[in-house]
Amino acid sequence: MNPFRIPVIGKLVLGGAGTVILTGSLLGAQATSAFAAGATPRAAPAQATAPAAKPDPSDRKLIRRAVFAGEASVLGLKPEDLRSALRSGKTVAQLAQARSINKEQFADRLATTVKPDLDRLVDAHKISRAQADKVLAGIHAGHILFWNGVHHKKAA
Repeated sequence: MNPFRIPVIGKLVLGGAGTVILTGSLLGAQATSAFAAGATPRAAPAQATAPAAKPDPSDRKLIRRAVFAGEASVLGLKPEDLRSALRSGKTVAQLAQARSINKEQFADRLATTVKPDLDRLVDAHKISRAQADKVLAGIHAGHILFWNGVHHKKAA
């Protein structure tokens, strides 16, 4: 039996400690040489914000409320009246047609109406600027909430 036999866990601990010491001494040597050379410290590079793993459902809810209120405003209705009209089976397209507004006109008016509300949500840090821009781009592309009515989820 070898009296100098070191268990595996001891080797790992000693190896890790050696790595920390070596790394620390290398960093210290670099810092010392930079200081001795009279190098001025540089500003830390701007760190990129990590993308959110999953979008917050409250973000979407706030956006939907703003868009819904904007649709009601464009149609000259209160949000409660628009909600009851949608529940009775009407579509935003039908309501707009009754007011002689085509889809493009409705989209333009909706984007104009919703933009200040989205800007307030961005300023309050409730949604991001990218989310607000995406919503407005979608509206301009013709993606209008409830344009074709309420789509109920099918029962599983």
